[in-house]
Amino acid sequence: DGVKLNSQSYCQFLEDTFFKQWYRKKSATFKKNMIFMQDNAPSHASKYSTAWLARKGIKEEKLMTWPPCSPDLNPIENLWSIIKCAIYKEGKQYTSLNSVWEAVVAAARNVDGEQIKTLTESMDGRLLSVLAKKGGYIGH
Repeated sequence: DGVKLNSQSYCQFLEDTFFKQWYRKKSATFKKNMIFMQDNAPSHASKYSTAWLARKGIKEEKLMTWPPCSPDLNPIENLWSIIKCAIYKEGKQYTSLNSVWEAVVAAARNVDGEQIKTLTESMDGRLLSVLAKKGGYIGH
C-alpha cells in the first residue's frame, strides 16, 4: 500500500529530508540559482505547501510549473514502463510482494545506459510536443 500525503505531511517530509539533510548544506549561489521541481500532486500544489515553501525561500519564481497530469515530461515514468515489461515478460505472475520486489530490482539492474540516454535525450522533443498541445497528453 502506498502512503497518501496531505499538504502538511508533504511539507514535514521536505523539512526532514530535503531541507535538513541536503538543501542546508548548499551554497548561497546554488540556492539562488536552484529551481525546485515537483509534480502537480494536490499535496505539492496546495496553497499550504506553496506558502510553506515561500517561507523557506522557495518562492513562485523558484518553482518549476508543470502541466497537470504530465507523465510525458517525466522520463522515470518510461523507465518504470521498461521495468514493468521486463518483470511481466511472457505473462510472468508473482505470488508474493517480496518476489515482485526482487524482480523489480533485477530488472532495474538490467536497464542499460543507452536506454537511460534515449529517455533523457527525448526530453527536448517531448517538451516541444507538450507545448504544442498546450500541456496536453502526447502519448509517451
